[in-house]
Amino acid sequence: MSNQIEFYKRFKNEFSQRTFNPKETIQWLCINKTIRMSWGYQKPTVLKKDNVITGLMFNVNGNHHKGWVLITLSWNDTYTLRFFSNQFNENKEKINDVYCDELQEKVDNSIEKIVDYNY
Repeated sequence: MSNQIEFYKRFKNEFSQRTFNPKETIQWLCINKTIRMSWGYQKPTVLKKDNVITGLMFNVNGNHHKGWVLITLSWNDTYTLRFFSNQFNENKEKINDVYCDELQEKVDNSIEKIVDYNY
């Protein structure tokens, strides 16, 4: 539980940048529903700073990553992706400057994609 509290403090102080519409972001993640399903996508959760939505987080059970994915929107209108363990205590990877049309591919490459798979 303390890891979750520490994570939320870090979210508000370090990760959160600007408000965005999580429904629109989820639509970009669902361009190919089969890809999103392969992640074991579950528990989509919006995160707020000062009562304004500034983050989208969801749990995955992928081939390369099992844990949480945090998506925030930067001031330059690109997304930042962060990957955390299920215990919220280790930042496994961070990807900056992701455009909306690249969102699903970047997430998939980090958590599930296997080059030999065809879909």
